[in-house]
Amino acid sequence: MGTTAKALSFSLLSLPKRLSFNRPFNFSLPLHFHPPPHRVVLQRFRPLCTATATTEPAIDETTTLEPIKHSILLDRLRQRHLKDAAQGSKSTAATGPPLSGSQKGKYAENEGSRRKKGGVEAMVSSFEELGLSEEVMGALGEMGISVPTEIQCIGIPAVLNGKSVVLGSHTGSGKTLAYLLPLVQLLRRDEALHGMLMKPRRPRAVVLCPTRELCEQVFRVAKSISHHARFRSTMVSGGGRLRPQEDSLNSPIDMVVGTPGRVLQHIEEGNMVFGDIRYLVLDEADTMFDHGFGPDIRKFLGPLKNRASKPDGLGFQTVLVTATMTKAVQKLVDEEFQGIFHLRTSSLHKKIASARHDFIKLSGSENKLEALLQVLEPSLAKGNRVMVFCNTLNSSRAVDHFLNENQISTVNYHGEVPADQRVENLDRFKSNDGDCPTLVCTDLAARGLDLDVDHVIMFDFPSNSIDYLHRTGRTARMGAKGKVTGLVAKKDLILATRIEEAIMKNESLESLSVDSIRRDLARSHINEQKEKNAKMLKASSSRKKAKAASTKPTETHGKAIVTKKNSATKSGKGPAISKAKKKVVRVLKTSKSPGTSTSRGTSSSGKRHSNRSSGVVRSSTSKLNVVGFRGRSAVKAG
Repeated sequence: MGTTAKALSFSLLSLPKRLSFNRPFNFSLPLHFHPPPHRVVLQRFRPLCTATATTEPAIDETTTLEPIKHSILLDRLRQRHLKDAAQGSKSTAATGPPLSGSQKGKYAENEGSRRKKGGVEAMVSSFEELGLSEEVMGALGEMGISVPTEIQCIGIPAVLNGKSVVLGSHTGSGKTLAYLLPLVQLLRRDEALHGMLMKPRRPRAVVLCPTRELCEQVFRVAKSISHHARFRSTMVSGGGRLRPQEDSLNSPIDMVVGTPGRVLQHIEEGNMVFGDIRYLVLDEADTMFDHGFGPDIRKFLGPLKNRASKPDGLGFQTVLVTATMTKAVQKLVDEEFQGIFHLRTSSLHKKIASARHDFIKLSGSENKLEALLQVLEPSLAKGNRVMVFCNTLNSSRAVDHFLNENQISTVNYHGEVPADQRVENLDRFKSNDGDCPTLVCTDLAARGLDLDVDHVIMFDFPSNSIDYLHRTGRTARMGAKGKVTGLVAKKDLILATRIEEAIMKNESLESLSVDSIRRDLARSHINEQKEKNAKMLKASSSRKKAKAASTKPTETHGKAIVTKKNSATKSGKGPAISKAKKKVVRVLKTSKSPGTSTSRGTSSSGKRHSNRSSGVVRSSTSKLNVVGFRGRSAVKAG
C-alpha cells in the first residue's frame, strides 16, 4: 500500500500544470497528506487558480509552486496599494492645500469654502457649469465670451446663492460680468416665483459707481445682456441733464445705474423710491469709501436697513466690487455691512502676469520731459495706444504742451475738463483711426475705464502702491499683453525700489507708500541701534567679568599690603604725612605775600582744630605751622 501511494503521488506531481489547475481529482484512497504549517491565507483576494480543495494539499506540498504563488499575490498587493495612493493624492490635490498660518484668521471660513470649491472651480470651462440660464448664456454667446475668469468662477455662484459678498480682483479681470450676470438671472427668477413686474420709478436693482465713465461702461454691458434676458435698465449720473433722466425713470424699469449723488437727488425729488430695491451693488467700493462718498452711501443705505429690520420687512442683498482694499477701507466695510463675505482672487494686490514693468531711474541732471519723449516715440512708432499719467494738473498741462510742441497729438483727461469733453476725448483716443493715440491724464482715468491700452507711462511716479496698481490696470486687461514704464525721480526712489522688489518676488503691493516705508526704515534703524547698544552692554559686562576673574588670584598677595595700610591709618602716621605733603604744595603755590600765607595757614589750621580732635590732626597742624614759617622767611629773604 505504501508503494502504491508513493507511485500515485509521483504520478500526480508528474502531471502537467494545466491539468492540475483545471481538472479536479477525487481519490478514495486513505492517503494522509499533512498541509504545511506556514500556509499564508490572504483575505479579500480571489484565488489565483480554480483548483478544488482536494488538489491543494498536493500543490502545497510542493516547494516549487509556493514561492511563485506568494510573489504573484505580493505583486497584486503592491499594485493595488499604488493605485489607492494615487487616487488619494488626486483627491487631496482637488481639495487644495491646507491653510497656512498667515491665511488663518478673520476670513478663514470663507477661504475654506473657496478651497472646498477649488476642485470644481479649477475644472470649470464654461459658464453653464456655474448655473447660468439659457437667456444669460445667449448674451454671453453674442459677446463672444465662453470661458469664465477666476473672479467669475468665485462670484457668480455666491451671488446666485443670495449671499452679500465683496468681490476683490485685479483690474481687467471681468468683475462687471461677475455681478451683472447673476443679478439679471435673480431678477428673472423673482419674476417667475413672485410675479414681480417692472414698475415706473421702482427699480429692483441699483448699481452705484463713483464716476460717470464707469456708469456708462456698466450700463453698456447691462444693455448688451438685456437683448437676450429681457430686462430694462437706465442710467442716472452726474454731469447730465435731469429732464431726460426723469423721463427714463417714469417708464417701467428693473435696474438703475448711477452715481450716488444723482441717485439721491432723484429720490429726494420723488423720481425714484426705495420700495422694491432688493439688490444693491457698489462698484469700485474702495474708491467710494476713500474719496468722500461715504456719507451718500450711508444716506442711501439708511432706509433699506430700516426696512429690513422690521419683522415683515423686505431684505436686500449687497455686492461690493473692488480692485484694491486697504485696511482702513476694509474696516469701514466690515462696520457698515456686518456679516458680509470676502471673496478674493489670488491676483489681488499683485502685479498682472501679462504686463511688463520697467523702472527708469533718473538723475537730478536729466530732463524728465526729454526722458518721456525717448520712451514715448518708440512706442508710438509701433502703433501702440499710450496713457501718460501725471500727479497734478500743472504737470499734465506741461506734458501736454511739450508733446504738442514735438508734433505728438494728445487728448486730455483730468478734473478741469468738462464731462462732455472727457467723453469726446475718450472716443477720439479709442477710435481706430489713430488720430490721437496718446492720452495725458491724472489719476481720474486710473479707475473704472475699460480701455484697450498697450503702454502705460508714469511721468510722475505715484505716492503709494494702490495708485500704482490702478494705473497699471489700464493695460493687459483680460489676459492681453501690456507694458508699464515708470520714470523714477530721486524723491520717488525709495517707493519705486520697494515696488520693484515686490513685483520681482510676486508679493502683495497692498500697503506700500512713501510714509509707510519711511516709518519702516526709521523703525528698523531704531531696532538696529537698540541691538548695537545691547551688544555693547554685553561686551562691556563680559570684559568686567573677565577683569574680575583675573584679579582674584592677586587678592591673597595684596592682603599684607592692605593690612599694613590699615595699621598705619590706625596709628595715625600714614595719612597725616600724605595730607601734609599735599598741603605743602598748596601753600607754596598760593603764598604770594606774607599776609595771605599766614591768614590761609591760620584759617586752615583753625578749621582742622575745630573739626577734628584726634592725634592725627594735631600732628598735621604742627607740621603745617612749620611750613608756614618757612614761607615767611623765604618771602623776607626775597
